[in-house]
Amino acid sequence: MTVEVETTPAGELFPALELSQGERQGDDAGQGNGLLRIRLGDVRMPHDVRLTVSTEGLRHASVIETRISGDTVLRPRLAWDTEALLQLRQPRRQTLRVSVTARGMKMLEREVQLDVHPLDEAVYFVREGDARIDLGWAFAAWVDPQDPVVDQLLELAGIHAGESLPGDRQARLGLAQKLWVALEQRGLRYAEEGAGLSQGPVIYSQRVRLLSDTWNDRVANCLDGSVLIASALERLGIGSFLVLVPGHAFVGFYVDGERREAEFLETTLLGFRKPPGHDAESAAQVRQRALPGFEAARRAGRARYRKVVTKLDGRHRPDYALIDISTARAYGIMPLAVGRRGNTASAPVASSTPAVSARPERRLP
Repeated sequence: MTVEVETTPAGELFPALELSQGERQGDDAGQGNGLLRIRLGDVRMPHDVRLTVSTEGLRHASVIETRISGDTVLRPRLAWDTEALLQLRQPRRQTLRVSVTARGMKMLEREVQLDVHPLDEAVYFVREGDARIDLGWAFAAWVDPQDPVVDQLLELAGIHAGESLPGDRQARLGLAQKLWVALEQRGLRYAEEGAGLSQGPVIYSQRVRLLSDTWNDRVANCLDGSVLIASALERLGIGSFLVLVPGHAFVGFYVDGERREAEFLETTLLGFRKPPGHDAESAAQVRQRALPGFEAARRAGRARYRKVVTKLDGRHRPDYALIDISTARAYGIMPLAVGRRGNTASAPVASSTPAVSARPERRLP
């Protein structure tokens, strides 16, 4: 018997992709995402095999016990330790150890060197050989409606999440406006920095700050701010989506129950017209500045969407995408849940299986 270790992309592991799937019933180690594969070849007779996979940063080794009768590919699910991964700030070279045992056969062992990527790195497209793998839906994993940061944001905004879902346009716009004002009160400011980490030719990835980092540092690039607002909107039961364009991102949300009409927010306008060196603004001063800032963000978001909508059809370059959060949930993409400290409660999900296209049909009011 032979043992080969394969990863997509070659030599790389992105734990966030595994964590975004959530734990399935029974937490079967054989239900991995397929980006890590153990290929057992030259199998000449049936065997009961035990596969063990271990590496740094796991809660425990992953074990698959199964019967094989021919050449087989096993897809282990790795039990990543989020607390350990939170300490990882850049890719780390480490050893993945694989062992295969079977009765009457000498243990087979393999060790491969892999780069393990931190939780704030989102890989959204892989082009390797003839393979083209679109992983853009995984961006929804950084949208976490149950993160404690969302509780703090809603409290600051004076919003009670337990209230019934607002059905009319003005009510939903009012909630979005309150969230915007609260972010201004928090002192969140746009950081003009590139989120892109790798733009091909094999890996396309972007950095996405975890919600706690955005909240505590009071700094957000365009994608960070969009993810935070989308998290709060999902908590309120309002369907939202992320719009990705080369080098940029912004957030949209549905203002009607049928998900046919949407508004957009350009989060680069957080801190709109804030006077330099005036950190001690009163609540009234912040609100006076934030309200026109919210309207400016709406106008800029709509203008940006008009400009790129024809390229959000999946036929253009990988960094043009519209990621509808509730559609992603229906596909099985769950929040990373890195900030919950054991809290696994589920949040309301707006229209988890949308009755209409993910792209709003009547895009602008």
